[in-house]
Amino acid sequence: MGARLKEAHGLGIRVMTTSMTLIEAYDVRAYIPAWQWALSRIRIEPVTEEIAKEAISLLREAGLHGHKYAIDAALAAVALRLPGLVTIFTSDEDDLRKLCGDRVVVVSL
Repeated sequence: MGARLKEAHGLGIRVMTTSMTLIEAYDVRAYIPAWQWALSRIRIEPVTEEIAKEAISLLREAGLHGHKYAIDAALAAVALRLPGLVTIFTSDEDDLRKLCGDRVVVVSL
């Protein structure tokens, strides 16, 4: 992931995620300086009540349950607010395609 973040930074590409995704991604075995460096390269969007409502709408449209798809739905809601072409890199490619449809580019990691 570090190489991808360096490349994106060098190309002037903004990298963002949600505060919920940080919680999901954290591993107790993480090397803290590397984790902090990665976070310094990422714009972290809070999951507000407004984002939550948009995420619920996406879940409803896709016929998915929040218990399993909450974090992906929040990420999708934030991504869909961004202007221009948006690409989501994820290990949950199928889930995010269900939530975003063809409104963003979804790439599997």
